[in-house]
Amino acid sequence: MMSVTRNFNPFLILVLLTAALLIFSVVFPAPASALTEIEVNPVDTPDGAVVLIVDGLSAPFIYPELTPHALDGAPLEKARLENIPEIGKNSARILKFRAPQTFTEGGHSVLVTGNPGADSEFVSFKDANIFDVLHKEGYLCIAVMEKGDSWSICAEQDALLRDENNSIKNMEIVLEQYDHPRDSQMPSGLLQLMEDEADRAPEYVTSKETGERYSGYNRWGIEAACAVVEYMVKNRPEQKYLLTVNVGAIDMSGHYRDNYGYIDCIETLDSELLTLYKLCEKNNLAFVLTADHGMAFSADGSKGGHQSEKYSVSDEAQLVPLIVYSQDVESGVVRGEFGQEDFAPTLLGILDIPDRPRFAQGEQILLTGHANLKVKLPEKGSVELMKDGEVISSPANDDQFIFLGLEPDNSYTVTVILDSGNSLEEKEKEVFLKTDSVIEFGSKGTEAKESESSLAGAKEETSSAGVFGEGNSVFGSNSKHLIGYFLIGAINLTGFFIIMKVLKKY
Repeated sequence: MMSVTRNFNPFLILVLLTAALLIFSVVFPAPASALTEIEVNPVDTPDGAVVLIVDGLSAPFIYPELTPHALDGAPLEKARLENIPEIGKNSARILKFRAPQTFTEGGHSVLVTGNPGADSEFVSFKDANIFDVLHKEGYLCIAVMEKGDSWSICAEQDALLRDENNSIKNMEIVLEQYDHPRDSQMPSGLLQLMEDEADRAPEYVTSKETGERYSGYNRWGIEAACAVVEYMVKNRPEQKYLLTVNVGAIDMSGHYRDNYGYIDCIETLDSELLTLYKLCEKNNLAFVLTADHGMAFSADGSKGGHQSEKYSVSDEAQLVPLIVYSQDVESGVVRGEFGQEDFAPTLLGILDIPDRPRFAQGEQILLTGHANLKVKLPEKGSVELMKDGEVISSPANDDQFIFLGLEPDNSYTVTVILDSGNSLEEKEKEVFLKTDSVIEFGSKGTEAKESESSLAGAKEETSSAGVFGEGNSVFGSNSKHLIGYFLIGAINLTGFFIIMKVLKKY
């Protein structure tokens, strides 16, 4: 009997399977929500942001327009500063920025959620914080935290350094990582650098002199942040990220060293943060300086507090700085009354991201001189944007569009047509754009919803929109995509076993 030997070429099999996969990918494309950007007027979006949260920093002690007082009414000494005023000249400086909760967990929670009543658990809710919004935009979230490292804020970071003991005497910095859905991954080189910064931390607090230990504690946080920025500039310049930095020694100085030790620690920090600011300025990063709460003193020479009732009602405990630098931010003093709940929408606005944390109640402080409008459709279609009867832009073939660089305090008309020909309950909307806004159109049979963030406090309509559009179901117009998924998966699985079987023979 004649035996026939068949020689299989593993490479040929792999090529054939790849070709088949490509064919099915064309026939059965996977549905994906895309985003078309239209720059109506030029904008200079930062490549990321560094947010420096100085624990316990009270605005009356550093703002020239304000004067700190003790609870007994006596005026107190202010910090003598050099660098913060220089940074302020190139930045927007919010004069009255008030903390609704004058303690560390509350202040941090309000800042990142935009909700004045937020706590650590609130931060953990789905889509409730700025980190959730930024992850969806492809940002990495990195943190260097001496204080304010609640479990929920830690869990929102891709990687962070934190002081496990919250102690100057027993400083122990640890590196933690968390997994989040995103296209980009934490660079291994950055993780090694952060590990090295953690190992170096105890060297900063070895001095026997009290003031130097406190200052060294802050210095480590600033220098670790600079190291992160320098790494990203050199090794991942294309990757957008948010670096959140918290330095904690000023708060501790207020509690344990009286008001003179407090301003001494502020002055030392002032002398050391210019490098971080300059790195941001040079590399198109937004730089934001703020605080979680302030610090009040019952009398000149007394130790301070901020959380108990007698302290928490004071301006010294409630008023915190907000200084914002970015190339698109208009410099100057911003007067009026604002709250920490306004921080989250304001930061996202600086990054040209109209979306907001899910439960945000704060309003965007418009600092860029332009507003952005995001339009969401239930499926692919075209959008026509008009102002004063003239068409500004008419992009097509997508389900999300963002119009950048619009003139605020103007009315715009948005008209939508779906590519499929499906009808909409409402195909045209008028929006008066005070700040960044998001408009969502729903399919026929569902109510369109519009979410606008503005200083006027427009109400948010939260009616749900249809998931599949008119007449569609899981096995309707989307069945083609589901079949494609199954076939692609089957091809991949079959190919894997065939290749392994063939390779086994060789």
